[in-house]
Amino acid sequence: MNRNNTIALGLTVAAVVIVPGVANWYLSQLGYPWVGSAVWATGYGLGVILIWYEWIRPLDITGPEGVGVEDHDSPEE
Repeated sequence: MNRNNTIALGLTVAAVVIVPGVANWYLSQLGYPWVGSAVWATGYGLGVILIWYEWIRPLDITGPEGVGVEDHDSPEE
């Protein structure tokens, strides 16, 4: 991961946590706690999906092929 990508990931994570949290607090102070909670849940959820889509999904996390795997049929009971 290069430096720019690391900075972008850090800023995205901070925004996903801070922006919905501040919006929730502000709307709750205005007397709209349910709206604040909905904004927080939506913002946090969309942020998690964005982080998964941009940084986690492209990772190749499969192991090497053929290690510890036997290629034979198991008997059926």
